[in-house]
Amino acid sequence: MKVLLLGATGNIGSRLIPALLAHHHSVVAYVRSPSKLQSLLPATLHEQILVVQGDATDSAAIKRAILEHRCEAVVSAAGVAALAPWSHGDLPVIFKAVVEGVRAAGAEGGKMLRLWVMGGQGVLKYPGTGVALSKYFPIFLEHNANLALLTSLPPNTIAWSMLCPNWMVAESRDLSLTSATLREPLDAEAGVPPRWNDSGLKHVPLVGKTLVAAMNARRYRITLEQGAEFVAGDLENGRGEWEGKAVGVIGKGVK
Repeated sequence: MKVLLLGATGNIGSRLIPALLAHHHSVVAYVRSPSKLQSLLPATLHEQILVVQGDATDSAAIKRAILEHRCEAVVSAAGVAALAPWSHGDLPVIFKAVVEGVRAAGAEGGKMLRLWVMGGQGVLKYPGTGVALSKYFPIFLEHNANLALLTSLPPNTIAWSMLCPNWMVAESRDLSLTSATLREPLDAEAGVPPRWNDSGLKHVPLVGKTLVAAMNARRYRITLEQGAEFVAGDLENGRGEWEGKAVGVIGKGVK
């Protein structure tokens, strides 16, 4: 599959390149600074990808890149969500441009495109309640608006999925590592955090569910490489099981 990758110079974006290549995808890296990307990647990786210079806030340019390079899927790791609920990051503007570019390219090309985007665990529901976890931990709220944008799309517009870890950390600084080096795959569930450890503490007035969410939080930390592997593997298998869903993930070995 030919994949347009936005945010290739970022933390997970740079790990997506070796993961996508390991899963037999062709990578078109859409970046603001080609020289920065070249400085980050080993030459053996850089020579395997096509690099296109562009602005991630320019929906027309994103559309053009998709159509000119005949991309079948888009993975967006561009933009940073604001941590505090009263602050603002660049993610909302970028996210809207990506969605519009993918939608327009699909409409013009006559084919619905596959899209993976990055989100956060706060958009998932506290199991058994139907209430977003961000109600109990009001951080990275821009992911909620991004998910609302995706779910408001008309049917058969974009085959989207949102990866929703709690936190991601680097497993290695070596970007030449492929998915074969990963030590632990992920379990996933749509809409809620998988394998949630519930507790009677949730019944404590006002703070109960916040306490339980805090107790669970560290269990849902994954590595950047695991997240990249999950997305690349899903695009390769092509089953579409996560289409139209926010996806919670956890390491298979986590208790």
